[in-house]
Amino acid sequence: MLINDIGLNAGTIWYLLHEKGALTIREIGEYTHLQESFIYYSLGWLARENKVRFFQKEDSTIHVELANNYTEMYF
Repeated sequence: MLINDIGLNAGTIWYLLHEKGALTIREIGEYTHLQESFIYYSLGWLARENKVRFFQKEDSTIHVELANNYTEMYF
């Protein structure tokens, strides 16, 4: 996978989180149809840029949400 593809997928995931709010990895996959490993690559990209945060709910599922309430689009 090329770095440009990871960046494009990161933009897709960022926009999805912007529209839907906090999601699990599985939910991100259901909306984007990306392979799980590609989701992780893209979330790593977003995490490195401090765009997302991860948290664990009481049922032990990990959720991802935007770190800040951005009004700009990530593209």
